[in-house]
Amino acid sequence: MAITLGKDAATHSAPFGTGIISATYTQECETVDISNRANIGGSSGAPGHKVAKAGFTTKTWEIECHDPTGLITSLEAAGSGFSVMSVTENIGIDGAITFTVSAKEFS
Repeated sequence: MAITLGKDAATHSAPFGTGIISATYTQECETVDISNRANIGGSSGAPGHKVAKAGFTTKTWEIECHDPTGLITSLEAAGSGFSVMSVTENIGIDGAITFTVSAKEFS
């Protein structure tokens, strides 16, 4: 059965496409050090401290589908925020062929 999923930045749903079997993602976050450099060393009476702020966030999507053509076109469209990293062909024990598309979403 073909499933259509919609991309919605507010709810972070999966990238849209038809014939999608499953979609999962791994989120990576980077922290940026915004400390006051004069404060870091500190002294015996006033130890220094570091301040961190959220930096770049990326999601790596693994999307299993029947035909990657439409999905790749959608992901690579201008302004989508996605970059396709790889496409892998999977052949099941029963001979069924599916594809796994790896894509990065930057925010």
